[in-house]
Amino acid sequence: MIRFAPGLFGVVLFALWIWAVLDVISTDRVLVRNLEKNIWLMLVIFVPTVGAVAWLAVGRPVNAGFSPGSTAVRQAPSNREAAPRGPEDRADWPISNRSASESNAAKERRLLEWEAELKKRESNLDDDA
Repeated sequence: MIRFAPGLFGVVLFALWIWAVLDVISTDRVLVRNLEKNIWLMLVIFVPTVGAVAWLAVGRPVNAGFSPGSTAVRQAPSNREAAPRGPEDRADWPISNRSASESNAAKERRLLEWEAELKKRESNLDDDA
């Protein structure tokens, strides 16, 4: 049987209570479950051990992280690749973008043509004015 140093259990419960109070205070009001945030805070403060355990069990946001007030969702590590979010994220999505297959020289040539056309239009506007 493991014997704890005198008062170690009390220190652990006190740390749990402090953590629960900070967690209730820093958790967003809309994420709190089952009771209002103020009621959870009073419960954790006035009934320390039971309130802290109840907060952990039924009051905390679902899948909240370990730091107080964390809204980051804990996820089990997965070796799978993330599922595509949209059809264009799939590997078999056809590439129809013309500029993706063009070389840099072709892009440069097209840009020079556009600049020449723009200068021609500007000169025509200046002549009309």
